Amino acid sequence: MQRRKNVVLAGAIALVFAFAGAASAGPVILGGDDLTDHGSRSGLGANLEGWLYIEKAVSGVIGGQTRGGPITVDIVALGSSDPGGFFGGNAGGAIRSVADVLGLSVLYLDGAAAINAFFGDLASGGVNPKMLWVSGTGASNDLDGLEGAALTGNATGIRDFVNSGGGIMSHGSGDDAYGWLTTLLPGLNNVSGCSSAGATLTADGNAAFPGLSNSDIDANAGPCHSHFEGDFGSLKTLALDGAGRAFIIGGGANTRIEPVPAPATLALLGLGLAGLALVRWRRSA
Repeated sequence: MQRRKNVVLAGAIALVFAFAGAASAGPVILGGDDLTDHGSRSGLGANLEGWLYIEKAVSGVIGGQTRGGPITVDIVALGSSDPGGFFGGNAGGAIRSVADVLGLSVLYLDGAAAINAFFGDLASGGVNPKMLWVSGTGASNDLDGLEGAALTGNATGIRDFVNSGGGIMSHGSGDDAYGWLTTLLPGLNNVSGCSSAGATLTADGNAAFPGLSNSDIDANAGPCHSHFEGDFGSLKTLALDGAGRAFIIGGGANTRIEPVPAPATLALLGLGLAGLALVRWRRSA
């Protein structure tokens, strides 16, 4: 009987740690940049400068996502329309060029109504992308105030998508770009101020996005305009600006957009589940 009791308790404790360490979420890259505005496409069809950074980052996100079920589209571009070409200074042109080079499909969602409708379809299973791409601020054909408010209103939908294996990449500064993020992590702030000169990838950044180099995120690629401060939750610093501030955060596969539970909270949860298992064992004995 004692052996059976120990097995039940061990199973309950294992369940706690399995729940706490569940790793099915997707890759995340969030930057205080407007590199959509500072890139171009060569005559040979290659992405240059800021657009090259986006290409390498999107490639890493797509490669690390684990979204299940039939995929209906590779990338959902939130806040941009399809410009019909690879126009510099145009956020939609940036993701169009990146998708073209990588051989990926894009669904463009321009306007708050389209964004709200998309998250309804996402929740019902009507659409199933591999990743979300948020067009950010600072270029043309990117987020306006109403679109930013729509993203904030659908913050839990973004979280649930990423935590279920989908990937996300975002650019920009301020509430339009990151109101949704601070809704999920109230202790995290997107703060004005960034220096791309001397920017460097951290060890976590190199691990999360193989093939990305410092020259793809520093002044060679283009400027940055904001950084992140406060409680990052499960997110990690992927790149530091020239002043040592975190201006790209996120992580590779299995990154979750949520606060990190305190050890004491996990311990209490474990005791609670173990207690329930013990009661169940006694009743069945």
